[in-house]
Amino acid sequence: MRIEADFECGNAIVEQVSDTEAVINIRPDSNAQYFQWFHFRVTGEAGKLRTFTLANAKVASYPHAWNGYRALASYNGTDWFRVQTCYTEGKLTIRHRATQTSTTYTFFVPYFEAQREQLLDDCAKAGERRLIVNTPNNRPVEMIVFGNPNAKRKAWVIARQHAGEPMAEYCIDGLMRRLADGQDELVKQLFEADIAFFCIPNVNPDGSAFGNLRANAAGIDLNRDWKQGVEPKSVEVGAILRVMEAEGVDFFYDIHGDEASQYVWLVQPHAELIVEDNKPLQEGMETFVRERYAEYGPDPIYDIPANENDPLPKPADTGMAIDYVAWRFKCPSLIVELPFKDTIGADTTIDSLLAAGCEAFGRDSVEMIAEVLLGK
Repeated sequence: MRIEADFECGNAIVEQVSDTEAVINIRPDSNAQYFQWFHFRVTGEAGKLRTFTLANAKVASYPHAWNGYRALASYNGTDWFRVQTCYTEGKLTIRHRATQTSTTYTFFVPYFEAQREQLLDDCAKAGERRLIVNTPNNRPVEMIVFGNPNAKRKAWVIARQHAGEPMAEYCIDGLMRRLADGQDELVKQLFEADIAFFCIPNVNPDGSAFGNLRANAAGIDLNRDWKQGVEPKSVEVGAILRVMEAEGVDFFYDIHGDEASQYVWLVQPHAELIVEDNKPLQEGMETFVRERYAEYGPDPIYDIPANENDPLPKPADTGMAIDYVAWRFKCPSLIVELPFKDTIGADTTIDSLLAAGCEAFGRDSVEMIAEVLLGK
C-alpha cells in the first residue's frame, strides 16, 4: 500500500504503513497550528480491508467535531461516498474495503484551482473579471462583477476565507453561475433594479492549495483580520478592503463551512453593529433559510477569544468580516455556515449538502439576496 499527499490541497503525514494499516498525522497549517483538513490518496490491491488511523485527531482544532463525522472517499475524484469512520480514544479511524486500486480519502469534497479557473472563465462571458491581488505565493485573488459596475447598489459575495472549507466554493460556484445566466428572470430583475454583484470565489487560494484548514500561507486567519481602525496583516484582506472602499458595499454575504454542526446555520453581526433599518432584513435572511431548508439548525454560539489587552473587546474588534462590514458600510451582512458532516434533506436525500447540494444552496442564495435588495 502506498499513501501520497504531495499534491494540491493534500494533507497527510504518514507515520507507519503496512499493506492493510496506516498511522497518519494531519499536518498543521502553514505557519500556524490550526489543523483538521486531510486529503490523501491510497494505492494498493483492491478488495483488502484497510484501516487508516489519524493519530493526532484529539489535538485538532475542533476535536469535538469528529463525533458523528464520516470521511469521504472517491475512486475517480468526481463521485464521492462516505466510509466507515469512528472517533475513539482521541483517534479518528477510517476503515474501508476499496474495490479499485486507487482511492482518495478526504475531509470534504475538494474544490481545485482548475475548477475555479473554469468558473471564472465561464462567468467572464457574462461579467467583468478583475484581479484584486496576487498572493505572496503568486496566486491570484480574482473577482467577477456581474451587472453594471457603476450600479446604484452593490452586493458583495465572498467565499473560502478559511482554506479548508471547499463547500463554500461550491456554494459560490452555484451562485455565480446563476448570475451568469442571461435567461434567469430574477437575475434580470436584480440588474434592472441597478444592483451589481461583486463575487470573489476564493479569498485564500494559497491556503486552499497547501491543504490548510484556516490560515493563509503566512499563518493568518483571514476572517479575524478585519478589525476596526487596524491595518490588515494579510495582503488578501488588505486588497479586498481597498476595493470595497473604492466601490462601496450595500450587501455582504460571506460563505463558510462548519466542522461540528450537522446542519446549515447563519452568523449575524454583533447586535450593536446592526443599524436599526437593517434589523428586519437580517432577520428576514434567517427566516428564508429556516423555512426553505430542513437542514437548517440553530446558532451553536461559539465563543470568540477575548483580545489579550481587553477582556471585553468591542464587537467590531473581533476581526470577522461581517462585523467590519456592518460597522463600516452600515449594510446587511451575513455568514452562512455549511456542514462538513452528512445531512438528510427534506425529501430524505442522504448527504443533501455534498458538493451538488452546496451548489444548489448557492443558487437559492440569489433569491435570499433578492428578497433583501428588491424589497428594501
